[in-house]
Amino acid sequence: MKSKKHSLYQLVYLVANVTFWEVVAIVSMIASAGMSIMQGYQQQKIANQNAANMRAQAAREEQAAARNAQIAAQRRKRERARATVAYAASGVDMAEGSPLIVEAEDDYQSEINEATIRAQGADTAWRSRSSAQIESAKGRAAVSAGYGKAIGTVASGASLLAPN
Repeated sequence: MKSKKHSLYQLVYLVANVTFWEVVAIVSMIASAGMSIMQGYQQQKIANQNAANMRAQAAREEQAAARNAQIAAQRRKRERARATVAYAASGVDMAEGSPLIVEAEDDYQSEINEATIRAQGADTAWRSRSSAQIESAKGRAAVSAGYGKAIGTVASGASLLAPN
């Protein structure tokens, strides 16, 4: 009985009637297409990590703004206490008149200052979150581009291998 053992090349040659170099071109084309797809997924992975870092940065920025607003409020309370002691030491009645108006104005300015600090932190955090969304979109685009490049590679290779 005759041995039916054949190499992969011999099998492809018998089935598809292609040359050795055509088989090499097909394998190379498939490998190139696969690498394009893998590269797209790798870029997406990096983009997703960058986006996660940006979202974490946004949270840190909001926390820092809240902390800075709290520090400003505490500083204002200490200033208020020193001013009250100074008024009292100079004999000013703190229960009525101009000192109450000054305190009310100081309270108003302090609240505006704290709100501004929080708003600036929220704005900075929003920019970081927007950058994270853009980075995620870049990752999705990289995957699509990888598939597009792979399809282009296969189509190009197929056109070269097509019979004239």
